[in-house]
Parts: sequence; C-alpha cells; structure tokens
Amino acid sequence: MPAAASSVLSAQATDGGGRSIRQIAPEIVAPPVVDPGQLEREPPREPLSDLGTAGKPQRRAPARSGNRDAAVPGTPQFFRPVAAAAGRLEGGGLTVVIAGIDILEPDATCQGANGEWPCGMAARTAFRSFLRGRALDCDLPDGDLPERLAAACRLGTQDLGAWLVVNGWAKVSSVGPYAEEQAEAVENRRGIFGRGPDPLPPSPALESENAPTASDGAAMPLAAPLPAEPPPPAIERQALPAPTGLY
Repeated sequence: MPAAASSVLSAQATDGGGRSIRQIAPEIVAPPVVDPGQLEREPPREPLSDLGTAGKPQRRAPARSGNRDAAVPGTPQFFRPVAAAAGRLEGGGLTVVIAGIDILEPDATCQGANGEWPCGMAARTAFRSFLRGRALDCDLPDGDLPERLAAACRLGTQDLGAWLVVNGWAKVSSVGPYAEEQAEAVENRRGIFGRGPDPLPPSPALESENAPTASDGAAMPLAAPLPAEPPPPAIERQALPAPTGLY
C-alpha cells in the first residue's frame, strides 16, 4: 500500500472524538482514499408527490320529520330492534313507530290483479330482511321514555320511513313528508300498489277420485307391488375329518 494511502487510512481510523475504529482486513477491504475536506452535503430531494390529508368527517343526515332541515339531536341508537310490523319496532321494553307513515299491520290483506294476497306479512318480511337486526339512529327525546312513541329512524343514512313508502310497504300519513316517495311507488307498482305475487301452480292430484279406474269402475293401483325376494339359501356345515399321522 502506498505511504500516502497508508497515512490517510490511519487518519480515517479514528472518529471525530479521537477514538480509534477497528478495521477488518484493511489489505482486502479498505475504505477509499477520500479527503474529508472535499465532501459536500447535498440538499434533500423534494417529495415524489404531495402528501394527502384526511377528509373532514361527514355530518349525519338530517331527520326526516315535519321540518326537514331540523338537526339530529345527538346520536341515540336503538340496538337489535325487532320489526313487529312494517314500520313498528320493538326492543328493550320500548316500541318505536316510524313517524310520518300509516303502518300496514301483519294481518292486512290487499286486492291485486292476481287476487287477494297477504300484503301485511309480505311487508313485515321485507322490512325484517332490510334491517337484519342492525342498530338504528332514532330521534328519541331526552329524559324518561314512554313505552310507545313515534320517531324518525335511520339505518346509516337511509331514512326508514322513506324506504318503506318508496318500496310500497307503507302509505304516507296526512302529516308525513313522503309524498314524492309514494308517487314513485304508485308509478312503479311496488308493494301494496302492485298486482301481488303470482299464484302458485296447481299441485298434482293424489286423491283416489282422480286415480285411473278399470272398465268395471274399480280403482286401479298406482303401481304393481314388487315381488318378494326369495330367502337366502341355507349353508350346510360339514364336520372336518379326524386328523391322522404323527405330530
């Protein structure tokens, strides 16, 4: 190794505090001969892209009541409600009736183009399938609650009264704000404004009076009986001959 390089390596073998730095195999792997006075620090590069910031949280949807611009008072939630009817919820000793609609009771029937059908049961089934036991945001008053009250409720941002009316599973009340939703349901013949479910196909006749008969009027069997299977043959057991010879 040249004398100049050796002196530089010796100078680089100490850190800024004068402490020695152990070098491993300087004859094989050695740092390059660099004068520290010739080194210049480069400025940091610019970021590859602008750093994004989180968006502002969205406000909850306003309550669908007589005053559509009314703010939602707090965030009271109705957990695991059970739909006793399309528009009536029960849970925790409390019964909440969706405000602004006329509820269709489960025993109600409707007359459509396909005849009379149980529209009340169909409405409750559709409402239960939509809720699936999820928590609701309801505009419940402060303080002690009565066992039964009317309130506007939402599933996420979906107003339940609007959902029931627009799908034809309830009618708007005289003070309800869902006139446009009901007009859409009537125009598209949804729910109780439709023709009703298609009738089921007739079931096959299995009564004896519809069975085929012989020429003498006697009923013919629907199918010939199967022949009885013969019993399995008996197995004859024979005695083995006595052993002979020496053992």
